[in-house]
Amino acid sequence: MEREKLFKAKDYLISYYFQVITSLEGLRNHLFPYAFSNDKEWKNGVNSKSTRISVPDLIPKNIHDDALFNSNTLIAVINNLYAIQNSYLSDPHVIDIMDIRVIRTAHTFLLAFLTEQFSTPSVNLLAKQQKELAFALKQSIEDRIEKNITPFFDRLEMILSDEYIVTLFNPARIIIGTYARYKEEPDMFDDLLRRKCQELGLKNNPELNLIIIADLEKNEHQLAGEMTLKYEIQEKKTAFGKAYRLKEIALRYCTQHENLLAIAEFLREARQVLLHGSFFRRLFYFLKNIFTGKDSMFGGGDIHFSYLTQHGKIERKKVSLKELVLTVTLYDEHLVKFRELLDMHSYTKSVNPQLYSEIEKFVDTSYSELNEIFEKSNGFREWIGREKNRTVLKFIPERRQTDFSSNLLLINRAIIINRYSLQDFEKYTEGVQGPL
Repeated sequence: MEREKLFKAKDYLISYYFQVITSLEGLRNHLFPYAFSNDKEWKNGVNSKSTRISVPDLIPKNIHDDALFNSNTLIAVINNLYAIQNSYLSDPHVIDIMDIRVIRTAHTFLLAFLTEQFSTPSVNLLAKQQKELAFALKQSIEDRIEKNITPFFDRLEMILSDEYIVTLFNPARIIIGTYARYKEEPDMFDDLLRRKCQELGLKNNPELNLIIIADLEKNEHQLAGEMTLKYEIQEKKTAFGKAYRLKEIALRYCTQHENLLAIAEFLREARQVLLHGSFFRRLFYFLKNIFTGKDSMFGGGDIHFSYLTQHGKIERKKVSLKELVLTVTLYDEHLVKFRELLDMHSYTKSVNPQLYSEIEKFVDTSYSELNEIFEKSNGFREWIGREKNRTVLKFIPERRQTDFSSNLLLINRAIIINRYSLQDFEKYTEGVQGPL
């Protein structure tokens, strides 16, 4: 039952591997081209139908100067990930304990290769936004391997080991009797156990045989009680993990503080340029301020723009730039305050039910708020790029425009990753059990 319950997470696991592969290719194509060969056909070496895991004996160390070797190694790393999906996850029932160890070796080599690539001093030469994205991709790869993929195989190994023990325990007790008797002729009993495994259709596992032999004095009731307790403890750890995962999603939203500050500053600057771009407009608002007593930046002066959006159907939305700036500012303040609240609490010993409820509410609200900010800000970016508005752009430094676009991309990336994680979390709590 535990095994079949775990295998319901197979499709999620395949999607995690796909995310890792996509991130690796992103690093290769956009962030570290200097570390790899210039061969444009390098992707021809990537085989999405690969079925065999091949880990080089060489531990990746001080290899970042060899571009050709780096390219070939990355190809091997990606092909291993495809092989895991094709040979094992297509039908996880075929996975045995030795397969899991081979899979872990492939994961270890991937992480070691990644660490080596980021140890080169050349990483520090990347532009700020590029460097931040590179380290974000690295972190996402490590998180997927260590927090989502590895726990699946850890739990599967535990289940397979217990299946083996349950299947062989009674036959071993009949064959051997007691541990004291085994010590008299260990080679003979090892051979008998090997033959019994063959009869039962098991792959002989000497390590697990020793565990069975050490427990021969126990009765079935004791053995069942110990195994039941072990799975109950795992379920408690899972409940703890749910709270931790939701907190991770909340923290990822909070990391958008600097991006939001930069976006708000750009929008304020653009608003000022649009309101006072020409001499005649400056004169108009100067006279208006004198006679009305209102500052155009904080009073009645505003810019309204429209953009197209698609949610099931195409719609045109009209937006006030002043209100958008206010929305960004208020939401950013909310992020900062909530981050302070999270920093005051820890999930290491217990889960505060009230805080957990607040985090759920924060995550749900943050998605809609941040998504609205991104859509409207991106709509403004498209609006000022229209032919009739392009004259305004000359008043805004090109670097500022580039940074604005980069900040929007980073926020959109956080929205996508968090939404995907939240969907996984919701499906998980609805019935998909296990360590994912």
